[in-house]
Amino acid sequence: MSTDSNDPPPPAMRLHPNDLLQQRALADSMALGARPAKPPPPRAAAPAGEGITDTADLLRLVAMLKQAEAASGVAERMIVIGEFSVTATRVPESFVAQLQALTRMEAAVLRMLGWGRANADIAMLLDSNENTVRTHMNNVIRKVELDGMRELMCLAGLLFHPLD
Repeated sequence: MSTDSNDPPPPAMRLHPNDLLQQRALADSMALGARPAKPPPPRAAAPAGEGITDTADLLRLVAMLKQAEAASGVAERMIVIGEFSVTATRVPESFVAQLQALTRMEAAVLRMLGWGRANADIAMLLDSNENTVRTHMNNVIRKVELDGMRELMCLAGLLFHPLD
């Protein structure tokens, strides 16, 4: 069976639409008129609980994202969450409306959670009670329709964790 170079990649090689880095790489390659590169062969699976272990790869991907944003002017578009502005490329499109509906305190808790703060730290910084912080977190989970704290922490990191 011969394959034409214009055929789309088989389903196993297609990029997952929810992966921001892959979406960015695909958009950049399409903008340059190139076909998306085939993904590298799968690496051995990392032990559970470990993410990217190669710091050089991660730094290279962050640099590519920043370059692509600067070239396309996307970095200028911001989305307001509570009283905080977030670069539009960091916000998953399916969550924009729900995130913009958050209260000021819910957005503040989400931001501090994205910075890696513990519940007790957040409560102290907001001059609040730790139970109140948990209530705000549960409200965000409910409003954004997340599956739990793990997804909330991932979303907070995606939105507010500094890339520098």
